Amino acid sequence: MMNKLHPPASPAPLRDFMTKKVLLLIDWDNFFLSLYDSFGPDKMQIDYRLQALLQWISQNIGELAGGYGFVFAPEHLTLSFQQMCVQNQLRLVTCPKRPLADPKRNLKTGYMMQEEDTVDETLIWFGKMMMRHPDVKFICLVAGDDDYVELFEEASHYNVRRVLAPPTLKSLSLSQGLVSLADKHPLTHKKMILRLDEL
Repeated sequence: MMNKLHPPASPAPLRDFMTKKVLLLIDWDNFFLSLYDSFGPDKMQIDYRLQALLQWISQNIGELAGGYGFVFAPEHLTLSFQQMCVQNQLRLVTCPKRPLADPKRNLKTGYMMQEEDTVDETLIWFGKMMMRHPDVKFICLVAGDDDYVELFEEASHYNVRRVLAPPTLKSLSLSQGLVSLADKHPLTHKKMILRLDEL
């Protein structure tokens, strides 16, 4: 008869694998706008998708480093979304816009801009710093373009496995550099890629 207080131990490879720490990094605008474009304001289900992502990480990869993930967002993130992040064990990193001495063209939108976004560079800087921690063995990136290829490339220098969670099919198609760098799960040998619009 099985002792309910002491369930059987997991097989050694699985047990060792699940003790590894996961660095979760979320580009909020990329996450939000990708879902908005695909589902509109009424069917994005942001809270549900965040919870499902966290559950998937816990069940398939391991524990979050420090017990929480990190959301990188510009200053205009609304209070309701800030509360949602806190409730889901996500720490908010505010990335203010940087004023430009001379206007320049935004390469993505084609419009002239007076200030530039700092989310990408802040997330990359933070990710590179955190990957040096000996407990971090996985990086899970929630983003939908190839702006973070540099970060994924550097992860291999620290023996950190790369997990990609693109928000939608469209964002996945814009992330082929990241897709090619995403690692295979050590146990299933399948690429660790989770599309959030399928949750």
